Amino acid sequence: MDMNDPQQVGAAFGAMILGGVLEEGPPDPESPLGRVRAFTAQYGEEALRPDHFDAAREGRPLLP
Repeated sequence: MDMNDPQQVGAAFGAMILGGVLEEGPPDPESPLGRVRAFTAQYGEEALRPDHFDAAREGRPLLP
């Protein structure tokens, strides 16, 4: 992160306040976001429904 870029510093601070972190690169495949991305890569974005996000957060399988 460029500590001289106010936008990057602000984004990192906001993530920290919300309990997250900013990372470069793809998400961990076992994280909820990584699981949703793998699902959309396999089935396409049109197959993604709101209940898939709940399942990803809860660790349940993402079914088409």
